[in-house]
Formats: sequence, C-alpha cells, structure tokens
Amino acid sequence: MKHYKSLVVLVGLALAGCAAPQGSVSIRPGLGAEADLDAIRPPSGATYNFILTNDGAPVPATMSITSRKRSGNRYTYNGQMVLTLPAAENLEQVAAVIAEALGKTTVRARGNQLFIPVGLTTDNRFRSSRSNITSDVTRYAPHDCFAVLGTCRYKAIDRSGRVAALVSETTEQDGVWRSKTELDPKAKNPGLTNEIRRAVYSIDKNAVLIDMVVMRGSGARRTSFAIRRK
Repeated sequence: MKHYKSLVVLVGLALAGCAAPQGSVSIRPGLGAEADLDAIRPPSGATYNFILTNDGAPVPATMSITSRKRSGNRYTYNGQMVLTLPAAENLEQVAAVIAEALGKTTVRARGNQLFIPVGLTTDNRFRSSRSNITSDVTRYAPHDCFAVLGTCRYKAIDRSGRVAALVSETTEQDGVWRSKTELDPKAKNPGLTNEIRRAVYSIDKNAVLIDMVVMRGSGARRTSFAIRRK
C-alpha cells in the first residue's frame, strides 16, 4: 500500500519547514449505524468545504467539493484543493512536481497558492469507487468500505494497475465510526507491505463525511492526516 501517497504529503515534502504543524482534530458525532444507509439519497448540487492537515506536511490545505447525481445511485463529488503557502519561491516547479506525481494532473499556481483538482465517484452512501482526494487516482472494486459495519473486503487499484486486496473491520458508537484496514491475509498481495491504517470519522444525514482522522503505521513510523468539515 506504500504506492498511495497523500497529496498533502507530496506538498509537504517539497515545502518542508515553511510552517508549523497543525493541531489535532476532534471528531464531531454524526449519523450512526442504526440509520438505513442504503435508503439515503444525497442532494445534487450541495457544496462541502473542508480543512485538511497532515503531520508529515507543514502546509495546511482547504478543499471544496460539489455533489452531482449522475445515474441511479452513482454520484460524483468534484472540486479543488487549495494550498496557501507562506512563500511563493519555486511555486511553478512545485506545481510541476505534484502534477507529474499525480498523473499529469493540471496543478495551477497563482500568487502563493496551489490549486489542485480533486474528486471522487461514490454510491448513494458515500462509498467510493474512484478518488484522488487523499492520493493519486485510485479505483476501488467494488467500492471502498466507508461506513460499512463489520468485516468488509475490497480492492484498491492505482493508476498503474497495481492491485492491493484489503480488508476493513469497522465499528460505530454514538455517531463515531472506527475502522482498521490492512492487506487481506486471505488474498495474494505480492510485493506489498502491510501498512495498517486506522480511521476515526463521522458522517452527516446524507452519509457524507464530517470529520476524519487517519493513522498509518506505528511507533516512529506512525503518520496521520485529518479532514474536518467547515
């Protein structure tokens, strides 16, 4: 799973030392597992604004995505991530590096800001089948295990076609969801390192994310990033 690199980490590697790390994020409770998530029909045209922070990158980011119903229970949430930097030196070069790392995505630089297009394709309960919000473009088959109670198996497929078979264990209590995701021991994952990922998050009445903290690894190699709805 090492080949999925966070967008914010990419920027942090290029701009390390530009700003102080951000504080921790608390999880505001939301919709619980007692709700019928399959019956949810999110609105089309709703805009959601977030703040993203990463302990491996000193530069905070904001993100805005807008929902669109496409067909049946298929939705897209597209928008952009904006990074405001304390200095604008070599910003064009930084934008070029990030664009290349993300598959020749068009990353714009203006003033001391970077504008990165982001988006995901989901079902009606916000389970993603395609996303580039926290990494390079990744597909999920049949979808990821967002807000799926118990044991859930899926595959993550990167832009080069490399596949990671994953398994998630998810619980929910008082409107806060907790999951542990790792390589599926029942599947073949040649050449991949089993990096355990733990997430704590909440969802709103439309199953859309409110807050999330994701932790990867352990000990000195532990990293985390957070997404918080404005």
